Amino acid sequence: MIHISAVMYKQRFKPVNLKSTPNKNAEHIRYIGTRPGVMKNGGERHGVFGNIYNRSTLKIDHKIKDVMELVRQKSNEKKNIFRAVISFSPENAANKLGDPITKEAWQELVKQNIEIIAKENNISLSNMRWVAAAHDTPNHPHVHIVFWDESQEIQKNFVHPKIPGGIRTKLIKSIFEDELREYYENKKQTEIRMKDVTSEMTHEFEAYLSGLTSDEYSMLIKEGYEINENLDEHMCEYLAQKLFEIRKEIPKGSLKFEYLRPDVKDRLIYLVRELVDMNDDLQEAIQELVQSKIDIAKMYNSDEIYLDSLYDKYEKEAEKTIANKLLQLIKKFNDKDWEIKSEEFNHQIRMQQTERLITEIFASLARLTKQSRKDYISRKRVIGGELSKQARKEKAKELESTGWDIEK
Repeated sequence: MIHISAVMYKQRFKPVNLKSTPNKNAEHIRYIGTRPGVMKNGGERHGVFGNIYNRSTLKIDHKIKDVMELVRQKSNEKKNIFRAVISFSPENAANKLGDPITKEAWQELVKQNIEIIAKENNISLSNMRWVAAAHDTPNHPHVHIVFWDESQEIQKNFVHPKIPGGIRTKLIKSIFEDELREYYENKKQTEIRMKDVTSEMTHEFEAYLSGLTSDEYSMLIKEGYEINENLDEHMCEYLAQKLFEIRKEIPKGSLKFEYLRPDVKDRLIYLVRELVDMNDDLQEAIQELVQSKIDIAKMYNSDEIYLDSLYDKYEKEAEKTIANKLLQLIKKFNDKDWEIKSEEFNHQIRMQQTERLITEIFASLARLTKQSRKDYISRKRVIGGELSKQARKEKAKELESTGWDIEK
């Protein structure tokens, strides 16, 4: 895949053991330093600059043939002479190097980022030697860099493609640091907004479910129950019904999207898309989040086909995030079931207690009735029995002391 990014970086080298390599490396110095379009040094016929003697200045006072001879010598010493190119689009070049682009701007950019190239190639900065030349081509602003490791002793026959790829990524992060910081901050804010919108939706659903009576809840989850009214106005009711249906298909302990069966995933994503269609705020939050990620991705690859694939990817990631939020709502059904079971249990306990109390009351009344009858019989015997006159008087006095009113 060709990467059309904010910064382009290419790197290669000629095989060290070929007899033609030293001369070709030297001729490459002539090419980058003197070709038409090179930004030449003042008073010189070439435009090379860099660090070939580990000095503080990037100015090279030597004639071009002297620089070529130095590179030929290092190549004959079997050191790998790497050829690299850093380039921009005209718009990005104007943004980072000024308009018009100056040689000094190119020098400063290479100076600020040469350590990245050294480090990714496993070269100590103190041993890094390099020569560069900037070319002022309107449609392709770029700078050539030739570099080697002054301390190299072991020949390299292969450099992994990941190395120039890693350099390109780090150059983008370094050169476009301010832009990336702004993009990442925007991404963070859009993530917060999407979280707020989904939280508002889930809180509304939780309040709705919590407020249902046991009869309403039973009706809602009843097989074949349909909502025939406007779904936009009955979103919570519709969501509850659909989630309850999905809940029946989910094994216990599997409330994560990646653990679901493919068919259940499809049903859940379909529900997510229905909710997004019904909620303008959620739809806008997803679009903003996806676009913030695309803005970052464009820094590394602006190919339209590639970006379209990323758009689909990021949109699916957002849908998956919402799907996991919905799965957490399924736990609320467990809470509701427990609440209803608790109400039914408490109702049953109250009924049992009431029945026990009524039984005790009737038992007490029965005991009181039995005792009253005994007392009545006892009184009757006192008044009309076979006791002597004196005994009846004494018994009457005894009953008077207990509250009986005995007619003498």
